[in-house]
Amino acid sequence: MKTKSVTALISIKNQTKGLFTGGKGYAKFIGTDTQLNIIMTEFRQIKHLFLNPTDKSVCHFLVEHKEYLQSERFDTLAQIVLILLGYESQAAYDNGDKELEATLLKDVVIWKYMNQYARKVAGGKWLEL
Repeated sequence: MKTKSVTALISIKNQTKGLFTGGKGYAKFIGTDTQLNIIMTEFRQIKHLFLNPTDKSVCHFLVEHKEYLQSERFDTLAQIVLILLGYESQAAYDNGDKELEATLLKDVVIWKYMNQYARKVAGGKWLEL
C-alpha cells in the first residue's frame, strides 16, 4: 500500500518526466514557464508529505526505484526535488523573505539526510555534503 508521502513523490515524478535535460553533475529544466508554475504550485502544496526524516517509506521508495542521488543519473527524483527546492529558495531570496529562506534550507538538509539514508539502504557510500 502506498503512503501519502510516496504518492506525493510519484506525482512530482510524473509531472516532471521529460522536462529536465542534463548530464553528469547538472540538470536543466526544458519545459515552459506554465509547466514550471504548475509543478511549483503542486510541489509547495505536497512537499510536507515527503519531507519527513522519520518516514522511511520515502527512503525505501527511492532505493527500490533507484531514484536516490547517484552520480550516473542527472534526472533522479532526488535531484529533481533538490532543484525544485532550489527554485523555491531563489524565489524567497529574490523576494527578501529571510524566514522562508531559513525554512527552505532546513528542507534541503532534511531531503539530503533522507537521501543519505536511502544510499545507505542501497549499500552505497555516503555522499560528501
